[in-house]
Amino acid sequence: MIRQWDQGDGLAYRMLGRFADAADAVRQAQRKIEKTGEPGWLSTVVARVSLTMLRARAKNGFEMPDPVVSREPNHEPGLGVLTALDALTPDERVAYVLHDMFGEPFEQVAPLIGRTPPGAAQVGARARQRVAGRPVSDVDLAGQREVVDAFMAGEDVLDAEVTLRSEEIWLRGTGMVAPRAALLRAPCMEPAVVGGEAGLVSTADGQPAALVAFTVRDKKIAAIHAITDREHVRRLVAPAPTPPPR
Repeated sequence: MIRQWDQGDGLAYRMLGRFADAADAVRQAQRKIEKTGEPGWLSTVVARVSLTMLRARAKNGFEMPDPVVSREPNHEPGLGVLTALDALTPDERVAYVLHDMFGEPFEQVAPLIGRTPPGAAQVGARARQRVAGRPVSDVDLAGQREVVDAFMAGEDVLDAEVTLRSEEIWLRGTGMVAPRAALLRAPCMEPAVVGGEAGLVSTADGQPAALVAFTVRDKKIAAIHAITDREHVRRLVAPAPTPPPR
């Protein structure tokens, strides 16, 4: 059985990447257990419900996931991780989250995705290969903030292969990214921690309007992820969501 992780909230969040969906998955799992008396840990049922939700979601278009936004450091998945997970197939995501994030053996993962343990391991390996290409910050939050502050001061700290991802665009290379990134150098930007990474929140008319996270490698900005849908930003920033249990 997949062991319990604080009522399944942390698992559901990593499976689904959206707070409302994660809460819904936990509620559905609880109802299933209460109605059927299904044996086993809540997290086992959460994983099954999340897989069903992921398979249904695969028919919809891309939406930016929900990062945890805070003033203080947090250790939740960044937007780079969450968007990489969104690019996986439902089976790949379940296998990757359970095995690589929660340390579950493939013998326990296999029944959930209808595979043998070797088959589940192959699914996990494909997911790992696809996720491995995402840039990951190689310095702590203070080091990230130094580079972001330098960028805001007008210094050239964009990596040559920097990527910019938002709801509607996905650009690569300084030639494409720099003109868009320059728009972030505005006085309305305030520091924030976005999914464990140095980030910024912009305001307009006193309301949060955009959310940006930066991935820093080799003292350069390797990736920028932005949420520009104002309603989405308001849900994340005002009030800031409580980090899900680990």
